Amino acid sequence: MEDIKELVRSLLSELDLNTLTSVAIIEHIASNMYERDYTKLREKEVFIQLPIVLQDILLILDFDIELQMNGIIGFIENSTGNYFEETIQTLFRIGATDDFEIINNIKRLLISNGITPIRLRENVNESSLYQVTYSSDIHGDDLAEVLNEISSQADYLYLYRDNDNIFDNLFHYLDVNKVGLIRYLGQ
Repeated sequence: MEDIKELVRSLLSELDLNTLTSVAIIEHIASNMYERDYTKLREKEVFIQLPIVLQDILLILDFDIELQMNGIIGFIENSTGNYFEETIQTLFRIGATDDFEIINNIKRLLISNGITPIRLRENVNESSLYQVTYSSDIHGDDLAEVLNEISSQADYLYLYRDNDNIFDNLFHYLDVNKVGLIRYLGQ
């Protein structure tokens, strides 16, 4: 546990959490979270020991990046899908109500069709490195209809709505919960 706390201290060492805005803190984390030293933060055994507020920041950053780069199917089938349930709970905690409902509906659609993020990930892992394919090539025609429905539902996420920014929710959430991160670090 102490090693994990040191890793978090290292990530946030340049920051005075007491005086910096939530925007500046999240920008700092986003700028550094993919550096080699900090990739360990998203390993399951480390991740679950992080303060919830830091988990939530990492999850929303990963969610946003994956949605922008690969859409909802990419989010679910890539390593970010390993945190699908946690991301849903994060959307609830930060008050992103519409997105929470949409992702929850997607979850129900997956469950009702016997599909898990793990299954989708396994299908992706079976393809060749750098192989360019369609979802139907990777997941089979039997899942194509469900995946198309999931993609259609995802069209209503914050990314595609005018005047809606999930980061406004995240900034406010950090403003309210920053003290927990400060306590964790002993600042």
